[in-house]
Order: sequence, then structure tokens, then C-alpha cells
Amino acid sequence: MSLRPLFQDMDSIAGLLEKGVAILTPNRRLSRAIREAEALQRLAAGDTVWPSSTVLPLRQYWIERWRFAVTRGLLAPQTLLDSAAQRLLWRRVIDEDSEGAFSLLSPARAAALCQEASERLALWRIDPGDANTRQLFAFDEDSRTFLRWENTFRNELRNMNAITAEQALEQLLCCPAAMDQAVALLGDDDLPPLHHALCAAATTYHRIATPRREGRVLPLRSFCEPRAELQTAARWCREQYLRDPTGRYAVVLSDMHNDRDRLEFFLRQEFDCLTQNYASLPVNFATGFRLDRVPLIRDALRILELNLPEVMVESVIALLQSRFVAPLQLRAEQLERSVRRLRELAREKVPQRVLHGVLEELFDRSVSPAPWDLVLQRSTNGAWQKRSRPPSQWLEPFKAILEAWGWPHGAALDSLEYQQAVQWQESLDAFAARDHVVADISFAEAIQSLRELLGEQQFQPRTEDQAIQVLGPLETTGLQFDALWITGMSADRWPAAAQPNPYLPHGLQRQRGMPHADAVWERRWASDRWTQWLQGSRSIQVSYVSQVDGSEVLPSPLLTDSPEIAEEEEGWLDGRWLKQQAEATFDAVELDAVPVSDDERVSRGVGASVLEQQSGCPFQAFAATRLAATPLPAPVAGLLASERGTLLHRALYQLWGEIKDSERLENIDEFELDAIIEAATDFALQGIDKARLDILGGALLDLERQRLRHVLLRWLAVERGRDERFTVVAREQAREHHLAGLRLRLRLDRVDELSDGSSLIVDYKSGSPGSVSQWLGDRPTRPQLPLYALLEPFASGIAYASLKPGIEGFKGIAKRRFEPGITGAQEHLEHSGEGDDKQDTQNAATDSMEVLRAHWHEALAALAQEFVEGISAVDPTTEACRHCQRFSLCRLGEELQ
Repeated sequence: MSLRPLFQDMDSIAGLLEKGVAILTPNRRLSRAIREAEALQRLAAGDTVWPSSTVLPLRQYWIERWRFAVTRGLLAPQTLLDSAAQRLLWRRVIDEDSEGAFSLLSPARAAALCQEASERLALWRIDPGDANTRQLFAFDEDSRTFLRWENTFRNELRNMNAITAEQALEQLLCCPAAMDQAVALLGDDDLPPLHHALCAAATTYHRIATPRREGRVLPLRSFCEPRAELQTAARWCREQYLRDPTGRYAVVLSDMHNDRDRLEFFLRQEFDCLTQNYASLPVNFATGFRLDRVPLIRDALRILELNLPEVMVESVIALLQSRFVAPLQLRAEQLERSVRRLRELAREKVPQRVLHGVLEELFDRSVSPAPWDLVLQRSTNGAWQKRSRPPSQWLEPFKAILEAWGWPHGAALDSLEYQQAVQWQESLDAFAARDHVVADISFAEAIQSLRELLGEQQFQPRTEDQAIQVLGPLETTGLQFDALWITGMSADRWPAAAQPNPYLPHGLQRQRGMPHADAVWERRWASDRWTQWLQGSRSIQVSYVSQVDGSEVLPSPLLTDSPEIAEEEEGWLDGRWLKQQAEATFDAVELDAVPVSDDERVSRGVGASVLEQQSGCPFQAFAATRLAATPLPAPVAGLLASERGTLLHRALYQLWGEIKDSERLENIDEFELDAIIEAATDFALQGIDKARLDILGGALLDLERQRLRHVLLRWLAVERGRDERFTVVAREQAREHHLAGLRLRLRLDRVDELSDGSSLIVDYKSGSPGSVSQWLGDRPTRPQLPLYALLEPFASGIAYASLKPGIEGFKGIAKRRFEPGITGAQEHLEHSGEGDDKQDTQNAATDSMEVLRAHWHEALAALAQEFVEGISAVDPTTEACRHCQRFSLCRLGEELQ
């Protein structure tokens, strides 16, 4: 099955090709289409061999003619810098500028804009040294700065005996002997003055208009969201292809950068090419993927970055599971523990020494050393990291590091991965060629420079010509399609807003008609593209998104001649999925509860949190305790909230170990108290894990020391204001309690003995303590302190000690009002009605506390019994879902979202 050619106007250029005229095109895609069309025509005529024709993009052709002139000795040899090398040189010029009294937010972006400005000056043949031109630049500080940088850039080129492509073309104009071939330009677009001068200087110059035919424009379609637009376009491609597999179809993306990957997913979904048939997608894409993001190259960069002083945690975890590294000799039982340990460091980056310490037990050194040990062995004990060197001399260390990890020989490479490996080697060659552009660089700078080089390159898989093309607006020039779908044709995107180069005077850009200079240029350019589309396709479907961020968007004003809007009603849901859903039958399956086994009861106890989880959501208790589905901490800048809570508990433990009671607190002098607080903060900070200490650093710990001191001083002011004298009789006391067959392991923060012999259990809260009403009801949502109230000997009261700045104080329930915030049990019985059937509860405060204790025993025993019996229904309260991260297990999050 052969496809119709994308270029169908060979009659207009066949005679020129026979005469040896060079055909110049606006882009590579049209050049390739012409060569393919010529081959089909020759084969149809019975030819088996024919002279090679010259069909090239305009800029590439003239660069080849410059190289021809240099080879023949017509021009002096000079180094031709590619775009990436020029950008590096611009970056160096900007970084070394000592006259500018400013700071750039993005030097890399400034370098790219300066390179663009310099190229436009050259293409429009504007001499920045001309006095009149310099006057135009004098009115704007950015333009003046650019002129200074441009002068430095040109001097650097002269010192290197190098030139840019535009300078090479300017030289070519002065060499008539190299302009001895007739040329024909295909296309209607205006040329920059430099390109026009080159064509005019050729022996013979022809201008060939692109084929013209009026396409039929279908009704404009609007969509409520980009996803619906792209998915419908993908479905349209499949319908067109099934109707005629030999036809030519294209989707034009007005925003290729953001829409390309999403459209590819929908196309693969429509053609069933997401998994086994991945290579069978009948689509060619005009752009590929950034080379630094394809899996093979991404993992190579991750391996190199492991040797930096700080390492990305996610990169390490990914490499431990990568198929592109040699099978690592790991202790399987340690892998999960090591991964969890890395995540518990709660940082995106960790020091290299911390990483090695965490992973030390993971590698079985009796079989093979760890990869970083191999790196040191192959690179002279790390001496390669200690000095700067030219880019080319970093290739050997890079090779040693990758070999130590066995990259890329972990698995057999498929066709696409092999192409990526070849492009990787080509990129390393380009990196090595930068020696004459950049000075000696450090290891970290070398990796960053390599990453930037790879990020600028596209990986475009080499595939056969396919029926469907996904193109940008410029890439349809001269091509003919049976049907065309154009996306993103809204008024805010087509024509686009003007984007003049900030380093060139705006007036100069408008006057010379430079790209994106003003709205007039944008409208003319967009109108020309629309005309080309009309002339290049039999059928044109246009679409746009009518709602952006809740605001209505109108279609492009260029679509005045298109039919009325056809509103899209079916949305983005796949019709095949809707059909399957309608035909599907669902059976409700009742799952039997799985009671806690005897082994589970004996082997380990559980904390008080299991009752809180059972109260809020039985499934949460089951997942957290019995499945050990514990969420990992997210990376944070500083200490985790749990770590701060632990520090506070340790500080208070040490503090009351010294102060002991209210009498000493009242009589202690300021200097002694300062010493006690200092010792308490030191003791608290000693509890931080060593790996975390290395990550956090001394400056942050000093800040945390100050915070702890402030919190302790404020809290001691609260303790001094208590009505009752007290003695701290227990701190961080470990207790065990059995309830309804459930073994509970508890830890009481503090127990106070009051002057009348009563006892008060205190639980520290560094955050908001909530309300004591959460202790009441049939399913207490905060059952921790009610559970403590069941411990013998029975306490006379229970209370939160809130240390949160601004709301410091006690909040609890006791047999009587001990302190402000600690209310009598009788008040709660009267409010809840728990004591209506107890005649003596109105007579004694002690009896009121006993009634509450009996209620708590009944309610908490019921929760414990549920857990023991294996009741694990997904039945959460709103509060229970707020901080739960187990939606991937219960799937309830999908409904909540």
C-alpha cells in the first residue's frame, strides 16, 4: 500500500530539476516531500537510476555553498559556530561583562535573546557599527547594553577565528565563483534581505509559487476544554484513516510545545498503540522529544549527577530500578527499607555522603563493590573531580562513571533506544567540540553544560512515512493534504500577540518588518498561513477552545468566511468507552471481615492512633496498622512538623526533669532558668537523626534552637500562672493496656500530682488541640486522652497542653475545675445527657468523672472490638479524609475530586 505524495505539483519543477537547478524550500519537510515525489515519478516512468537532485532548505543550501567555497580555497577557512556554541559564547560575554550595574534573572534567557537579536541584524544587513544605527540604540538601556555585548561577541569571534552562519553567508556574497548554480525558490513568503541578496546573486533565480487550490472549510467547532479538542481531533484522524489508508491527513497544532504530547497520547489511544503495538502508530510528528528527557539519556544524566555534592533523592530511587544499568548486587530485603529511608529524609536533594550512608547496607560487597566505589577505582581515587578542565577532557570521567553503573547495558536496547544511544554519542562529540568556546569548567559545570546541550536537541525517531502528520503552523508550506484539522484558532492565539526582541529598538524592528515586531506583522503572517492552508487541502476542519479560566474566548477574526459555529456537545468522553459502560454489568461483592489473628495480637501492640483511625474511617485503621500503608513525608525546606513535635517533647522531658515542681519554678532565678532551657534545647536537638543533621545544616538548627527557647519561655509563663501547686511525677511514661482483646502500647507525655493528691494526665500539643467535645459521643474522634483516663490508677483529670503560640494553655476535663480551660465533668454530663439515669451524678464531682470513664470504656471498647473483628469499611468522616494519603488504596479520592 503506497501513500499519495505530500507534494503533488512536480510538473512545475520537473523541468528545473532536469536542468540541474537547485530547488530551495522554506523547511526540511518540504524538501523531503519533493525528493520523495520525484522518486515516485521516476519509478513510475520506469527509471531505476537518475542523477541526484539538489533540493534543500534555503539556509542549508547557502551554508553548503560557503563550505564549497572554503574547500575550493575561494574563501579563507574559519570555524563555523553552531547555534549551541554561539549561545555559550553569548553567555560567557554576558557573565564576564563588568560594566553593567544590574542583575539578570535568567542569564541563559538573555543569551538566547541576544543571539536572536544578533542574527536578525545580520539577516536584515544592519551594521551595528553605523553611526545612524547606533543613535537608534542610544535611547534604550537594554539596546545600549546589547551593543556593548555585540561588540565583545564579535571580538571574541575574531580571536577564535570563528564566524556565525549569517557572517558566512555575508562572505559568500563576495565570492561570485561560488554562486555558479541556478536556484529556484519554492514559496510565497518574504525573505530577509540577506537571503534575498543571495538568491539574486545566483547565476539564475526563479521564484515558484506554491500550488493553489481552494479547500472546503467545514463548520467551525468549539470545545469547552483543550482535552476535548485534542481527543476529538485524534478520533477524527482515526476515522479519516479507516476511510482511506492511502490518503494524506494532518493536524496543525498552534501550540506544539504544550499540545504535542497530549495529542500523541490520544492518537495512541485511538489506534490502540499504547502498549504492544507502540511502534504501529500511523503518524509522523514534526517535533520529537527533548533528548535529555528520553529514558535512556535521562538515566545517564542521573548517573553522572550522583557524583555531585548534592544528589536528587528521586533520581537515586529511579536508578535503583532502572533497566538501563547493569543488574546491581542488592540485598533485596534491604531495598524497600533503603528507599523508605531516603524518602524519610524529606528533602529533594541530599549530600552525597548521606546518600552513601543510607545505601551502605543495600549493596552486597562480598559479590561486587558499590558503583561509587567502582567510580573511584576507575578514576584515580576521585582526582578527576578536583580540578577544572576543557569539555573534551571530561568525556573520560563521564565514561568511567557510566561504565561503573553498567550503562547502557542493563538490558537489550530496542530500535528507538539504539537511535537514542547513537544521538548520545553525537552529543558527546558536540560537547567535546566546545573547547574553543568555553574556558575550563568544573565537574558540576560540565554536567550542567551537557544537560543544556541535550535539552536543546530533539530526539526524532526515524520512522517510515505515514498517512497522518502532526505539524506546526509553518510546516505545512507547499504540502497537499486530503483533509486538515487546525487547532487553537481562537482570537487570543491567532493572530498571536506581538513579541518584539527586547534588545533591538522597537521602531527599527517595525520599520524593517522583522518577525513578531508588531500586531501588523502578526496579522499578516497569520493571514498568509490561513491562505496556504486553504490552498493546500481539499477539506479543512478548524477548532478552538471557547473557555479559558472561566472566561469566554471568541474565534479568530481571520475566520470571517468560515461557516457558522458548530458547538461540540459530546465532550471529551470516548464513545467506545461510553458504549462499554452502557453494556457493562456490575456485581456487588460483599467481602468478609478479616479478624486480627492471634499472631498479630501477640507479635505487636498498636498505638492509641488506631482507635482514632477506626473512629474516623475503619479502612484507614486497617490500611495504616495491618497493611502498614504509611505515607512517606513530602520534601520540605526545613524540619518536618513531626520532627518539631518530637523536639518539643524531648525539650519538655528534659526541662521538667530539672524543674520538677511548681515550687521550684516559682523560686528559680533567671540565670539558672536560662541554663536549664539551654540544656533542654541541646538535649532535644541531639535527638535528630544524624543523616537529617547533615542535610539541615547548622544555620537552620540555630533558628530551631531560638524557636524552642521562645516556646519554652512562653509555656513556663503559663505554668507559673496555674492555680494549683503541682509536682511532675511521670514524663514520657510507657504503659500497656488491653481493651476488648486489643493490646495497646501507650506513652503518657506527663502526669502531674496536685496539692490535694489528685492526678492530671497532660498531653502536649504543638498544633491546634481541637475541642474536648471530640472526646464525647458514641465514636470519640480524638480518643487518645479518654483512653489514658482508663489507665489505673485512675487520674482525676485529662488535659491537652497547647503550646501553639497565641493559644497557649490547658484544655481538658477533670472531676473539678483544676485550671482555666479544664472544666468539670459534671458540666459535660449535663450538656450531653450521659448522667440522666445516674441519680448520684448530681451529688458528687467524683461520680461525674466515673460516669464519663464508664462511657469512654464502652465507646472505646466498641472501637477496639471493631478493629479486632476486622471491620474495615471505607466510611470516612470529612476530617478523616483531610490528612489521609491513602486514596490510591480506597479510591475515594477520585470521587472527592
